[in-house]
Amino acid sequence: MKAKDLDKLFDEGKDISEFIDYSKPLTEEEIFKFSEKKVTLLLKGELKEKLEEKSKNLGIKLNDLIKAILAKELGLI
Repeated sequence: MKAKDLDKLFDEGKDISEFIDYSKPLTEEEIFKFSEKKVTLLLKGELKEKLEEKSKNLGIKLNDLIKAILAKELGLI
């Protein structure tokens, strides 16, 4: 079964337990490995200043602000 089909069943509230292999659970390290990838982003001048100012005003880390902006732009939130 494709992931999108499994997601659809889950979103519809259907029982998906028959499709889950419980014999090989992932460790926390394996889960973390799949959930985040490191990216280096070089920012200069006014763009960096504006982002730093906005993150300070919101009381969040610059990294978290950038992730939120990207997620919103990509329609993930």
